Amino acid sequence: MNRIRLLSASMKIISFIGTISETLCFAAAWYVQRNSSHVLKKLKPAEVNVDLKIEDATIDEVSVRIYSPLNLSQDKNKYLPAISFYHGGAFYMGSVETHHPITRRLAIQTGFIVISVEYRLASEHPFPAGVDDCMKVTEYVLDPNNAKKLNLDSKRVAILGDSAGGNLAAVIAMQLANNANSVNVPRIQVLIYLVVQFFDFMLPSYLTSILNIFDFGRASAALEYYLNKTITNDVLINNHTSIEQKKKYHQFVDWSLILNKYQQIYKEPITDNINDDPKVIENTKQYYFQIYHHY
Repeated sequence: MNRIRLLSASMKIISFIGTISETLCFAAAWYVQRNSSHVLKKLKPAEVNVDLKIEDATIDEVSVRIYSPLNLSQDKNKYLPAISFYHGGAFYMGSVETHHPITRRLAIQTGFIVISVEYRLASEHPFPAGVDDCMKVTEYVLDPNNAKKLNLDSKRVAILGDSAGGNLAAVIAMQLANNANSVNVPRIQVLIYLVVQFFDFMLPSYLTSILNIFDFGRASAALEYYLNKTITNDVLINNHTSIEQKKKYHQFVDWSLILNKYQQIYKEPITDNINDDPKVIENTKQYYFQIYHHY
């Protein structure tokens, strides 16, 4: 809990600095928030890379950081498992550098080759740029001929992401599984406190977790950057979906499926007499009810 409070306080301070910067026309809030994380990273002591080779490279025009164990098998016919990693950061922050301690530890403790993807960020590159970049790298790694060049086994690839990166991992896994032309698919997906849906922002996980770190203003701003759309706080109180849509898709975000200990402090979602906003619904519906296909 103390770590969550520290993270929440840090994010609010960074957000406040970003707001002041934008108000005074120094720099955009998202730019200040993104680069603040890089400043904090530089304050950490240098790490010694023991039994690990780390190199920055490019895969299909996408920047990546590759972590390879130095004690690779001497058997050239035996290739290592791999992890394709997508960092978090609300789709507009984070990088391979901010998540370097995580990916480095993953490589050391698993003995796998880890490929951390430097996908393009909003707001300069809104949806679906990040999805496309992650898909390019993952498809490359899953191709047997390409995998051999990296000394990895294309049939033993895991995809992993945290927060926004978890969302990207879920999207990539779903698209590859549904694509009949896929040569290989990831063996496993590891999703860490991921964002899975933008349909219902009043779920307990949003109210108790995300909004403890991101206030309503920052959460709506992150969504605005990512979708390249004007987003109001109406989205965060579920006024971006109609009553008919809420009833139709209720089964997919059914509050009754939540553990009892979390249900005790929340009421059932209301599907009648909601002040849904037609303009907001029209502006955002394509991101909730149309599946994006990379192919």
